[in-house]
Amino acid sequence: GASFSALEIASDISRSAVRVVNISPSIPWVLPRWIPTIQPLEANNAQDKNDSGGVSILPVDLALYQRTQSFGNAPETISLTPESCRMRHQHLQSLVGHKQRQSPLGEPTNWNEPPFVAISDEYLDLVSEGKIEVLHGRLVGIDEDGTLQISDTQTGSDNPQSHSNQLEDIDHVIFCTGYTPQLCDVLSPDILSTLDYDLDDNFSPMTLAWDTLHPSLPHLAFCGMYRGPYMGIMELQARLAAGVISGALSLEEEQIQSALMASQTIRNSNPHAQFPHFDYTGFMDTMSQLCYQGDYPKYQREVGGFICPTFYQTDDELSQKCQSEIQQEIQRGQDGSRMPKVVLQSILGKWSFDRNIVHLQTRKVERVYGTVKYSKYWERSSPDDDNDGNADEMFSLDTKDNPVLYREDGLYELTPSRKFEVFREYEYECNHDALEIYFVEGGKRTYLFLSLKFVPETTSEVRSSHDDGYWVTATSDHLCIKDLYSATFRVKLNGLSASEIIIKYRVKGPSKDYESTTILKPQLS
Repeated sequence: GASFSALEIASDISRSAVRVVNISPSIPWVLPRWIPTIQPLEANNAQDKNDSGGVSILPVDLALYQRTQSFGNAPETISLTPESCRMRHQHLQSLVGHKQRQSPLGEPTNWNEPPFVAISDEYLDLVSEGKIEVLHGRLVGIDEDGTLQISDTQTGSDNPQSHSNQLEDIDHVIFCTGYTPQLCDVLSPDILSTLDYDLDDNFSPMTLAWDTLHPSLPHLAFCGMYRGPYMGIMELQARLAAGVISGALSLEEEQIQSALMASQTIRNSNPHAQFPHFDYTGFMDTMSQLCYQGDYPKYQREVGGFICPTFYQTDDELSQKCQSEIQQEIQRGQDGSRMPKVVLQSILGKWSFDRNIVHLQTRKVERVYGTVKYSKYWERSSPDDDNDGNADEMFSLDTKDNPVLYREDGLYELTPSRKFEVFREYEYECNHDALEIYFVEGGKRTYLFLSLKFVPETTSEVRSSHDDGYWVTATSDHLCIKDLYSATFRVKLNGLSASEIIIKYRVKGPSKDYESTTILKPQLS
């Protein structure tokens, strides 16, 4: 599978399985649960505009579902043109940055078709570090000896068997491929015929008004047959069904027929969107107008407002509590406490580095260059293991809270003709609002080196240059006996990916007076 449960289950079992292979029939955009947003928040969403540099780190649903038009002015969108698909892909790519493109998962290739999204904090990093293998295709058979036959879905061939892969030595297969509704077991053939029910349609198996009602079946309603991860829709379906069946709500024949035509349009769409009613905001507003004649939501109705099911019900005290909690989320998203995790996640992977060391008294310049790997999934070998300490050979079965290992391998160039190999390691760890860096000596963590609190460099720079990324900066000092190390870390963020890191040290002491500047660039796969 290639959706929410598939990615989460693959991530979970990677902590105990020797090998995990994800057979992925499509390529989703993989988003974490927290998203940095750059656009300025509307006044009705922010009580106190602090100096956050225009960056707010929000839960993914608040980041994705904000109104682009005020309530009542945007009817539900039920079809996507190639142009609108490309715009959606472009937006999702801007959130992810280059991180997914450089992973074995890759990015969706056909931007003229609707994008798919999956949510996982760890999946993409596990794939990038080789802890989850990805095979693009569909499972089409299992041989008697247990070999899995997989058709290739990325070749563009009309014949699914023309390009195939085989997968051997697999102990268990977990199907995260959704459900097929078995309504033929509970409803009569006449009812199923009225609904135009299709047993083989996992996308939208019936023709219904708002996926809830049919005018020829006035005493029957469906709630939760709607395919999608949105509980708010299901609650409004229940309210609509209760209102219509009880007689408290009266719908015009024209409304119902229009909704049935929309249902048929959705069923006939090709290619399908990820969900039949992919326009969450539009569908919520449509259902609200049916149930409440537009009286709800009372909050977050203007452009920039957040979509939350709590606003689509009649308990005003509950809605006000939700409004207050959203304000608190916004404030937490701007107070810097979520920035360390965003920065740490963004730098995972392999980098090339180039370091210049300038001795200020003599103006002598030395150079160090090589590779850096930030690894989240690693484990130090025991003293008895025959292991040279290479980070690529380290792995932990339980790494959810592991610090990130920084491993640097390079050549120290004293002169063009005098070079020698060097390496160093640090451990990076989030601690509240700081990213802490610890020394590693002899393969073991020792003591704290730096504590970095990242902030966007300036508000105006963030808002004017966010299409090309924006810089976050942190400074920290470390006194090593008599030598003072003054550090400045700059990370350029493009969505959830770092595209450049600049690390500067100004070192002063009785026998030291130099400045070290290291520039790191992602290694392109």
